[in-house]
Amino acid sequence: MKLRTKIALAMAGFMLFLLITSFGVAWLVSRQQIVDARYDVLRQALSLLEEDERNQQAVLSLHEDSVVLERQANGDWGIIGGQAEESLRFPVNFGEPALVDDWFVIATSNGLGYAFQDAAVSETLQTLATIFLIIFLIAVAMTFLGSLWIVRQGLDPLRRLESTMERITESGTLETIDVGTNRDEVSTLATGFNQMIDRVEGSMEQQRRFVADVSHELKTPLTVIEGYAKLLRRWGQSDPAVRDEAIDHILTESRQMREDLIEPMLELSRFSSLKEVETEAIGLTELAEQLTERFERSHGIHVPIEAMGEWHGHRDSLQRLVVIFIDNSLKYATDTRVTMTPDRIEVRDHGTTLNEEERARLFDRFYRLDEARDRSGSGLGLAIAKEVADLNGWTVGSYANAPDGSVFYVTK
Repeated sequence: MKLRTKIALAMAGFMLFLLITSFGVAWLVSRQQIVDARYDVLRQALSLLEEDERNQQAVLSLHEDSVVLERQANGDWGIIGGQAEESLRFPVNFGEPALVDDWFVIATSNGLGYAFQDAAVSETLQTLATIFLIIFLIAVAMTFLGSLWIVRQGLDPLRRLESTMERITESGTLETIDVGTNRDEVSTLATGFNQMIDRVEGSMEQQRRFVADVSHELKTPLTVIEGYAKLLRRWGQSDPAVRDEAIDHILTESRQMREDLIEPMLELSRFSSLKEVETEAIGLTELAEQLTERFERSHGIHVPIEAMGEWHGHRDSLQRLVVIFIDNSLKYATDTRVTMTPDRIEVRDHGTTLNEEERARLFDRFYRLDEARDRSGSGLGLAIAKEVADLNGWTVGSYANAPDGSVFYVTK
């Protein structure tokens, strides 16, 4: 059973309950009022009979076709002035009006009674019940049909969502649905579906670009290795110089491919798979000393670092991020300087002036400036820094350093 049918049935069932309750109360109240009006006539007759038994003519004038009863020896009630066989049997209590079939009766304790037959009451009540039943059936049918239409209109985005998902499953092509101007829960669901499709599409596009970039980055070193391997097989055995040159180039390309491409990709994948990290208080002065010593030993360059206070976070993540910023600055700029405070770390340099489009893509995977394509890097360093920052809930970015160069920063 479809969702809209279930909702329509539920609404019709609720309306059924309301109608039964309201019509039942209305019918009972109407019946009571009609019967009470007849009972008033009986009470008037009882009052007259109890005052004086000779008021029979006055009693008979209260309702046409009314009769005065007299209790007989066998317990029946006979009509005074009627034939002997005209007797009535009513299970009534003295002084209490009653309705038996179509007869309204009342009896006094002195053996007299009053009765009249009014078939119009039964007909009226039956007609009223019939009208209520017809209205009830029409109301239930209209409620069900109206609910179906309303629910169909309300669930229209959900129906489009269903058909869209079926088309995506069959064709494998991502697409969104038109939400329209409604702002209800179903439209919110459709909007969330569109946002999910956009993210999936962006992720797939990023994956395709990632595969293309990896293929492009691997093509050059593998071509070089293949070329020198052929050279080594052709002339290397007879010419030691060619052999040594080929082996040196093969080792250089292999090492560069491992250090600049494979290891950064593995590191990027490792950070992407982490869900949470342990945090601690990191002394920035101690970290600055470690970084200064590290770059003096690895690059032979003294990097000025001003540090004060403590940074609360994951130690390895912060160290890796700052190393990436400094290493990137040393490769493509000059006069690198670092400032570290408890809430913000900046790496300033002087070098290439970037436009807004170039600066916006600095943290994309495999992105490198054209003039920087010297194969000294893979373009993954800043992407790793962005991944590390996202993992820790930090913010990374870059802006121009007047008059030239850049400032790379990370903030909490």
